[in-house]
Amino acid sequence: MPCLHTESLPSLQTESRYGVASSRRGSQGSRSKSGKKVKSGEKSTRVERNEIEKEQGAITSAAWFFTPLWVPGAKTQRLGFRMGKESEKVKAWLDDYSDSARSYFSRSSRNWMNGCAERAQAAQTLITEPRSKMTVLGRRRVSHPMCGPSRALIYPATMQRPRSCLSVHQTDHPDSLDQSGGHFPRSLQPIHFMFSPCRSRSRCSSFLGYSRPAGQCRRGESCTFMMQLFSGLIGALQDKNLDLQVLQHLCEVTEAQRFCLSMTMVDKIGEKCLGPVLQSDVDSIHSNAQTKWDKSIMEYVVRTGRPLNIRDAHEDPRFQVEIYEAEEDRPKSVLSVPVLNHKKEVIGVVMAVNKTRTCASSFFSQQDEKVLSSHMMLFGLILENHQLCESSEQENKRNQVLLELAQLVSHDYPSVDAMLGELAAVILPVTKAQFCTVFISDDSSTRLFSRMVHIEYEEIECSVHCSTRDFETDDVSYMYAMHVQNSMEPLNIVNRPAQISMVSPIRSLIGAPLRGKQSSNVIGVCQLVNKRMANTESEAFSRADEHLLQDFAVYCALGLQKFNTQQTANKTKARLAVTKEVLSYQISASQEEINELEEATIPSADTLSLLDFGFSDFDMSQNAMTQAVVRMFLDLNLPQEFNINYKALCQWVLSVQKCYRSNVVYHNWSHALRTAQCMFAMLQTKELKSNFSSLEVLALMIASLSHDLDHRGVNNSYIQRSNQPLAQLYGQSSLEHHHYDMCLLILNNQGSQILSSLSMNEYMACLQMIEKNILATDLAIFFEKRTKFFKLAENNSCLWKDEGHRELLRSMLMTASDICAITKPWPVQKRIAELVATEFYAQGDREKCELNIQPIDVMDRENASRLPQMQVDYIDGICSPLYEALAFICESCSPLKEGCSKNRKHWQEMVDDKKEDKFKEQEN
Repeated sequence: MPCLHTESLPSLQTESRYGVASSRRGSQGSRSKSGKKVKSGEKSTRVERNEIEKEQGAITSAAWFFTPLWVPGAKTQRLGFRMGKESEKVKAWLDDYSDSARSYFSRSSRNWMNGCAERAQAAQTLITEPRSKMTVLGRRRVSHPMCGPSRALIYPATMQRPRSCLSVHQTDHPDSLDQSGGHFPRSLQPIHFMFSPCRSRSRCSSFLGYSRPAGQCRRGESCTFMMQLFSGLIGALQDKNLDLQVLQHLCEVTEAQRFCLSMTMVDKIGEKCLGPVLQSDVDSIHSNAQTKWDKSIMEYVVRTGRPLNIRDAHEDPRFQVEIYEAEEDRPKSVLSVPVLNHKKEVIGVVMAVNKTRTCASSFFSQQDEKVLSSHMMLFGLILENHQLCESSEQENKRNQVLLELAQLVSHDYPSVDAMLGELAAVILPVTKAQFCTVFISDDSSTRLFSRMVHIEYEEIECSVHCSTRDFETDDVSYMYAMHVQNSMEPLNIVNRPAQISMVSPIRSLIGAPLRGKQSSNVIGVCQLVNKRMANTESEAFSRADEHLLQDFAVYCALGLQKFNTQQTANKTKARLAVTKEVLSYQISASQEEINELEEATIPSADTLSLLDFGFSDFDMSQNAMTQAVVRMFLDLNLPQEFNINYKALCQWVLSVQKCYRSNVVYHNWSHALRTAQCMFAMLQTKELKSNFSSLEVLALMIASLSHDLDHRGVNNSYIQRSNQPLAQLYGQSSLEHHHYDMCLLILNNQGSQILSSLSMNEYMACLQMIEKNILATDLAIFFEKRTKFFKLAENNSCLWKDEGHRELLRSMLMTASDICAITKPWPVQKRIAELVATEFYAQGDREKCELNIQPIDVMDRENASRLPQMQVDYIDGICSPLYEALAFICESCSPLKEGCSKNRKHWQEMVDDKKEDKFKEQEN
């Protein structure tokens, strides 16, 4: 490896065009100045001597290939490149293509290492040769000046065989290191070649598996200790005492009494400052204590970015040296050097204080400054790699914690304590905190915090104990929590030993606010108390612990909000269940009404005119209307087909009747009966009766009778514009979805379960058909489907075996039954049209009054005189096309088409009469 002494850097041999020593320099140096021929024996001796010198030159200069990191933008002058135009080009190329350069140097170093042992063994064999050949090894030619101490005079007696040889595979795979102790395996022990002056050393690098005197670094030789660290050894980077080992080594190198190290950090306002100061002397006595004087010098070096060498600190006016108790501890000579990263940014600072008493000099020389600066160049990269490793491990640990917290938050918990206990069980072992405290705010409480949850981690049992405790406002933890609540900023404190007592046994504490949906809304505070650390480590929580606590606070806030939302949802669900229970009671018929209908004699369909498309309910009583519904179910043989209890059928009919609002003019129980009667009459025709299954008939009858349950007398447009709860609940087709839900409510009500005897498949199929049938009564859906239906009817291509065609036909039958009032005899039709107009005008009045909007013409009371014309338009646009297409498919439904045509003529006559009256008024 290259010497860490800066003076040895320029002493490399002259490089070739690309900065590599020329391979021809040995042969050139072997020629004599006079150019005369030599004897063959002398020539042979000279060739051997040149070969040995070339091997020595390769050993020292090629050490630069060992550099494990190629730093982008590094100054190539440090690699021995000469200044000049060619050198500048090489520097620019290496900076632009750092990956290629690193690959080249790594490949070259592996090739050199493979041949290194062979050359060393060849040189070793010379030991057994005659002395005349050995003396050649001890000579140095004038044409080959020394590059460093490794080219000094070497005697044969000092030559030793290399301990081992590094292989390419071993250098490429650092996993071959001994993980238990961070030492090299035997095949990876440092190589001490016979031409290397390495010696064993007793301290400084024992944890790396080798030893050599630290004084070698001062004589310009390679510092194996630093270069092994620089090589990125796993054992070294993972050693927790890495900084102390380096400081001890620096004490020996510079012969200083003690060394200080401090890394830079960024404070809360984003400015660079010094972190804790680590001190160590040659006897490994270290502490974290520091003085203002030490810190002021180190801060000066960090601020300037340049080394500082003070011979007598007492006479330097820039710093004020404190009076130490002991004269021998008083600082006098100081040497401080910045630690730089690969971007030449200051990441730390080291400081040597006082020369040792055994040292001849009492101050630090320029040589010490150069040696220390050389060490710090590599130490900066070592620390940077070490920090990257630690950051990677911390980030990996943080990601694991976040993943576990996210999984736990998604679970359901019976209580807040259980949820917080599960979350705290993840972060407490990672941060090594003794316990966690969560203060929870509540708007209903008069105090700042309504409750405190205490979670303690049992390290032996690997479990947590969670409990809700009472707290006093004079508690220290409460005061810290109140401070975090008010400031809305994290808090990290460390109490001095004198501040720790039985009343307040808090050694260290970090706190973070729990924020609600809005960042300014603090819903609580979480704290981690008393970091459980080893004796050699600090008891303060680190910055990584702060970040973990802030993440923990985020998930705690999410968990609390989720728990509160779940509690609200459970209460809402309970209220809904109570509401349904009350509603079921209200829509249920009395027992007297049920018994009366059950015991009544049901008239025949002919008596009630149920098979007549001109059916009218105006002259029927309420009892007759319910009996008519029962008769339709009986004639369709539905109770017998599906084993429907007769009493359940009677209760269901009466419940449906009660669920229609009596204050609604048109969409009421009478409209439901007329719709069901029209559907019954169509289902009794030969075409439909022979093609529809009993389950389809049951679904059509239930849907036709329930299609307007709980109608409010307004349409979907008004529901949407007024932003009623139905619109928020259902969105599109709000009323139709509500009708279906009310239908399900009655079908599931105790005593009205007429579908209880169906199998599961039949029950699900029946409910699906009921839903689709009820939704089909929305005219918006009708307009989407009618084009396809009209084409099927026009082409006479309706296939009864096609499920899609059957569903489309069921939808059209629902619409045809819903608007069947237009097919009734003229007196009935005119009366129903007036009822519809009255309901529409009422909605139009509400739109004007409540929504301040102009209603459409059909709902505007001011257009009442235009009712006949609007009826004609209604028949031409909706009714006539539907009934004509239906008559094509089912000829038995032709009376509906004929009734619609007759009523159109009546409405058209009214339009013509009004026009004639208006014309006469104009003539008069």
